[in-house]
Amino acid sequence: MASAEAPNGSNLDELIKIMSSIDAPGTDEVGEQLELVLEALPETMTQEQALFCFKLAEIGIKDTSVFRKLLAGAAKALLPPYLNKVGFMRALGLRDNEVSLPEISIRFNNLTKLKNGTIIFLKDTARWGKVNSVDGFSGSVGVNSIDGEGAFSAPLSLVLSQSCPFDPAPETLKLASFLKQTSFSGKDYLALAKRRSLLPMTDDEIKELAKASLVPSLFKAAEFEPWWKSSGSAGAKGKGRSASQARSVTELHVLLISELEEDKRITDDEVPKFKAFFEKLKPAVAMRDDRKVAECISMLTAMGEAEQLREIFEPLKGKVPFWPEKISRASTDALEIWGKIQVKHIEKISHAMDLIYSDEYLAAYATRLPLRCLNTFCEIIDDHLLYEAIRQLRTISCDILLWVWKNRKKHDEELLKIINIEKVGKALSAHDLPRAWVGAQRELKTQLMDKKDFHQQIIDVAGDEIWVITSVLQTAPFCSGSERQSLLVKLSRLSMPLREHLESGAGKKALGAEATKQASAVHEPIVTSLKSHAGLLAELDDIVNVQIPENRESLKAARAHGDFRENAEYDAAKERRNFLSRRRSELERDIMMVQPVDFGTMQVENNVIVGCTVDLKVDGKTETYYLLGAWDGNPDKNWLSYRTRLGKELMHKALGEKVKMPQGGEGEIAGISSLPQEVLDELAH
Repeated sequence: MASAEAPNGSNLDELIKIMSSIDAPGTDEVGEQLELVLEALPETMTQEQALFCFKLAEIGIKDTSVFRKLLAGAAKALLPPYLNKVGFMRALGLRDNEVSLPEISIRFNNLTKLKNGTIIFLKDTARWGKVNSVDGFSGSVGVNSIDGEGAFSAPLSLVLSQSCPFDPAPETLKLASFLKQTSFSGKDYLALAKRRSLLPMTDDEIKELAKASLVPSLFKAAEFEPWWKSSGSAGAKGKGRSASQARSVTELHVLLISELEEDKRITDDEVPKFKAFFEKLKPAVAMRDDRKVAECISMLTAMGEAEQLREIFEPLKGKVPFWPEKISRASTDALEIWGKIQVKHIEKISHAMDLIYSDEYLAAYATRLPLRCLNTFCEIIDDHLLYEAIRQLRTISCDILLWVWKNRKKHDEELLKIINIEKVGKALSAHDLPRAWVGAQRELKTQLMDKKDFHQQIIDVAGDEIWVITSVLQTAPFCSGSERQSLLVKLSRLSMPLREHLESGAGKKALGAEATKQASAVHEPIVTSLKSHAGLLAELDDIVNVQIPENRESLKAARAHGDFRENAEYDAAKERRNFLSRRRSELERDIMMVQPVDFGTMQVENNVIVGCTVDLKVDGKTETYYLLGAWDGNPDKNWLSYRTRLGKELMHKALGEKVKMPQGGEGEIAGISSLPQEVLDELAH
């Protein structure tokens, strides 16, 4: 055979044509004839030889261990370095005999198209999504829902086996859902799927994909077949509905996407229709669909002229949550949309706001935005007005401080004075921030802790009042004791006055309480049982990941009800938020200071220690107590926290020593021993 003597280009292509024409390519007879060709393939293959192997797998030749080994070599020859890893090879199923050769070929083809941003359809669950991460180490794929409102994770092998990959173009979203009123026919769907699919698909495969996606969410089963064969809309005859005729935010959003792709411009006749739509829009709906409303504003801005847009957007002032009538009334939750929308929309929406709001409003508005928006947004604002708005703030956000610092060469020295230890400390102490603001807080803390030029700024602004630095850091909740000490050492290297202040009596006095606390933390740590420590962690986790998100949703729902003055639900949600905030701070402080202890390891000798049994004789009667950790107290079981009044009295006492009782009188220590096993067992779980 020519292919065996020279396994290259035309010979291999000719062999594939022959193999494709055979009715049963997986028989022993055909396999024997292929052996000569396969044996002639080198260990390090060319790309055409590697592709030949995968074409054979797709055809479904006889499955042997020798051929699977060749496939592994072919995959290594074809895959780029970032995919040429063990986890990805495992997901192909090369060593799993339950995975057929045609299935391996399908997985390989999908792997070559799988990257961040790719839109995929998962056939087994009829689910659409956009890939946001591919982890070969853990063998998982992170997927965002295409509406951006959720995410899920799927096994890599499942995604490779069941997905249909598509180009991440805006029009691809029509494959997942569209409005029946639009003139989008079955033939249009077929053409779009073929145009945007990253791998070849047959008409039947696309039809099955469409049916799984659209029935029953868009079509009844009986409606699908006529629509699939149609050349026009399933829900309307003639020309489809235009965006200016939309009846809901969702419909407007979908129609604007189509019109924007067609480079359509807003006509003067459409302006009053869009204006009327926004006039009728209810605040509760605007709050629920805030992201779609924001994206509609962005798309309309791209399609209209300034005068048209002023008239269209005027009814939205004070109606959508992210455009409040007064910026002082805007909550962080209401502005969280700026952390969710894509960057391309930020510029358009800021331009829309520039058309309908005063310069003073825009300046105040900018001070509330997350860092990702500030460069774009602040370009439309007069510097003087922006500086004044920043100076008037009682609390300046980490985002504004970072923006000023990163653009310090563009600002005057007077504005840079806001980068001082008091304002930085206050910004870093803020808690319960939505996700869009957390990144800036983390970055600002890094600047404060590690960056020499930022340290110099803090020292320069402090000037002669260098004591302010120690005063703020002494009670700062955003850093631990070791972080505080490390920062002061770094700052003192840049400032002789600060070093002298720290070494002076005044400096020692300012840090005396903290120094005492740190010494106590080293020699007398707060201890508690493994059980209580786990309970603290569980409570904190529940507050952070369950109760606070639920409370945010409750606040959001309560705001939608309108007038806050008579809104009991809103007041209750706010009170709940304050409680959760306090409790979270308490737990974080306690967990940072506490040391979990297995009391079974304690060596009880002649003195009372935490983790021992104490027999206490009072008025001739002996009572047994179990001296335990800070959060282990239980009066019903005679479990005594060592931080209670009696616990402190007992600590370090020896057998026979007297003890002052909290209620008056004296007791005597009659016995000291290890904790009983049943107590140890309960405290360890």
